[in-house]
Amino acid sequence: MKEYTFVRGNGEKKVIEAMSFKKAIKKYDGKPIDNDKFVHINWSSKKDNASYKVIKLPYQFRKERKGRL
Repeated sequence: MKEYTFVRGNGEKKVIEAMSFKKAIKKYDGKPIDNDKFVHINWSSKKDNASYKVIKLPYQFRKERKGRL
């Protein structure tokens, strides 16, 4: 399992263990608080390559964005 670290703009951190990025986002279930609309995600791959991504809250998966596939 990989450890995904979710960091909000106010410095609040939450570490989640999951097999994939998508499953980690589902477990996080972040809701926007005040003007905080983004969350920064850090993780490392199996080969120890550091990765970083910023997502907008609330996150919509591809199925929700595109409608029924």
